[in-house]
Amino acid sequence: MDRQKWLDKRDSRTLRYSNRRLDPKRWIIISGDTDYATTFEGQVAVLVSANLLSRMTPSVAISVPDTTLLAPLPWAGQPLHEFLLTQMRAADPEGRFAIRPPMDGDVILRLGPMGDGNVAHGRGWDAYLGPSPSPLSTNNSRPNPFGAALSAVLAVARHFAHDLEPPPFEFVCNAFNWREARASADTPPPALDNIGKLWFVGAGSVGTATIYFLTLATRSFSAALFDMDEVKIHNLDRSPVFSAEDAEHKIKKVLAAESYLRAVGVDDIVSEPCALDDAPLWRTRQSGTPDVLISAANERNVRSIIEAGFPQLQLYATTGKNWQTTLVRHVPLKDPCSTCLFPPQTVQPQTKCATGEVTEQVDGKEVKVDAALPFLSFAAGLMTAAELTKLQLPRYPYSPNRVFLHTQPEPSLVAVAMSYREGCALRSRERKRPRN
Repeated sequence: MDRQKWLDKRDSRTLRYSNRRLDPKRWIIISGDTDYATTFEGQVAVLVSANLLSRMTPSVAISVPDTTLLAPLPWAGQPLHEFLLTQMRAADPEGRFAIRPPMDGDVILRLGPMGDGNVAHGRGWDAYLGPSPSPLSTNNSRPNPFGAALSAVLAVARHFAHDLEPPPFEFVCNAFNWREARASADTPPPALDNIGKLWFVGAGSVGTATIYFLTLATRSFSAALFDMDEVKIHNLDRSPVFSAEDAEHKIKKVLAAESYLRAVGVDDIVSEPCALDDAPLWRTRQSGTPDVLISAANERNVRSIIEAGFPQLQLYATTGKNWQTTLVRHVPLKDPCSTCLFPPQTVQPQTKCATGEVTEQVDGKEVKVDAALPFLSFAAGLMTAAELTKLQLPRYPYSPNRVFLHTQPEPSLVAVAMSYREGCALRSRERKRPRN
């Protein structure tokens, strides 16, 4: 396959969703100063933006000082520049990735609290986009990747939304209670102790993005992975984990995700390369297992199958056709169940939870296809991973059971609690719960 055909396949879902992609001839420079690049949070911002942009455009350069990656990153001790180029070339082996300073005509993505023009800065749970200087504190804090990662994802989203010419804009939000304000000074950091048994129903873009962002903070969990699909070229732009080699060899998604997890230090993993209803582990699971279900799939009436099994807590995020990501939480006997959002259907459309509903003409008929923007899938995984690290904190949860993150025309956060649908199975269980 020649280079242009490969790029067209990789970008096909972005093109279906938005009818455009980033100009491959314009260089995007990831820029940051020494002070920020030598902090854990600054390195997270650089890693995330480089991973995401290398899956969206072949012309990306790094203009941050070289340093050593810091703990608790799973690659602590490795040189930053060498790791970045290796990560980017795994996603696109023929990309024009480089280490160099900005030149005339380059698009600059400025990371950190200071810089000319707009900056993207994250610290703790907080994310800031806007003119320099950032209002966020620059004092050292306990390791927390989520504000920095969120600022990087949103900055890339703005560059895409505005065709690499984002206008002045100011935005502050936090990944703790998902509000458009800084987190309070007494907000606790993420809990990085053992998170427990996590079962990922779906190891596609959102599932692997959740894994990626979670492992930036901790590897103290066990994982079970359920997915029947293989990695394809069009999956590469939306997953921070899949490589071009995975797509070339048509590796099962669960095996690619397992390989990543083992490489970063997670050892307790079970992979089921099949649909959930065919998985022996699901059919034989014991009551109370797993601790959390990350429901990142939507085929074969999987939501009904999950609810029929009296599941534990469910956390996940989806992407939609209106440039948004939606974080969802289902607490048993408290929140509406997942079939309230995804009602059972007689005929299942072949769309996944990480997609928006987009149609195209096939043989004169409107057919649904999966399509999504790369930064939406990254944001969905980030939001899910952030929630997983809060479960052990006192007084959880800190937000309504559904939160929308919009990226067009500009970033915004809106919380809208879910409602029960008529005939919700979970509501029936609640009414029949015995009294003490």
